[in-house]
Amino acid sequence: MLQSISKYKLYLYLFFLIFLSSIFNFKFLENYQDKFRLKSININGVYDKEKEYIKEELDKLKNKSIFDIKKSNVIEILIKFNIIESIYVKKILPSSLNINLSKTSILAKTFINGEEFFIGKNGKYINSDQIFKNFKTATVFGEFEIKEFLNLHNILNNHQLEIGNIEKYYYFKNKRWDLVFSNNLVLKLPSKNKSDSIKIFKQLIHNNNLINTKIVDLRVSNQIIITNKNE
Repeated sequence: MLQSISKYKLYLYLFFLIFLSSIFNFKFLENYQDKFRLKSININGVYDKEKEYIKEELDKLKNKSIFDIKKSNVIEILIKFNIIESIYVKKILPSSLNINLSKTSILAKTFINGEEFFIGKNGKYINSDQIFKNFKTATVFGEFEIKEFLNLHNILNNHQLEIGNIEKYYYFKNKRWDLVFSNNLVLKLPSKNKSDSIKIFKQLIHNNNLINTKIVDLRVSNQIIITNKNE
C-alpha cells in the first residue's frame, strides 16, 4: 500500500513538473515571438507629410514576425506610390525595418479625364494626391503615351535646351509636338527627325535669329518657316 502511495506521489510530482515546464516553455516561446514582432518602421528619403502617408500603408505589417516579412511584401505596398523610383529595405533585429526611398523627378503635369496628374521621370503618372510640394512645371496637352513625352524630353535634354523655359507641350495624333516657351514663342516640331529639328532650333537661338519671332515652324523637312509677332 505504501508503495502504491509513493508511486502516486511520484506520478503527481512528474505531472506538475511537466505542467510547470510546459507553462514555462509556452511563456518563453510567447516572449521570444513577441520580441521579434515588427514594432518600428523607419522611412527615409521623403518629406514628413509623404512619410506619414506612406507609413499608414506600411503599418499593416506591424506585429508580424520580422522573419516572415520579405522585401516583396514591402514593395507590394509601396508600388502604388508612383512617386517612388527605388526602394531599399533592411531588417534591423529584433523588431525594426529601415526603408530608404528615392523619389522620381517631376517633369511636367497633365490632365486625364479632368483629373490632374504629374509625369515622373520613372515613366509613371503620379496622382496629385501623392504630391505634397508645390511644383511649377510645364503642362502637357493631348492624348499621348508617356513614353512619347519621355522620348521628347530626352532629346531636349541631350541638346541642352532650356527645358525650364517651356510652359506648354501640345501633342497631336500624328505624333507631332508644339512647344510654347515662357516668352510665348511657339516651336512646331515634325513627327520624325525631332533631334535634327531641335539642333536647327538651337542654332537659330545661338545666332539671335529669333528676335521678335512668334512661331518657328520646322514641320517640313529642309524648311524653316518663321512668323514674326507683327504678322
